[in-house]
Amino acid sequence: MGTNSTFSATVTAKTGPAKQITSLALTGLTSIRVDVKREVIQLFEGSEAGAPTYEFDLHGVTTITDTIAGGVHTIVIS
Repeated sequence: MGTNSTFSATVTAKTGPAKQITSLALTGLTSIRVDVKREVIQLFEGSEAGAPTYEFDLHGVTTITDTIAGGVHTIVIS
């Protein structure tokens, strides 16, 4: 991820049954994992060895965008 070891994300997605978040701004993230089989996206602060810091349902998500500017990643999930 360039010279920066963290990235930010703005998320609009479901976090569980009947639980929707809109434009949640997250910073200090270190890794992202898309689990196609479980249909979730996982965001981590720190090591991927443990449980994800955030997990969002991919149902209803139509776009995942990673914009890189000056070696800094900004991810939008909506």
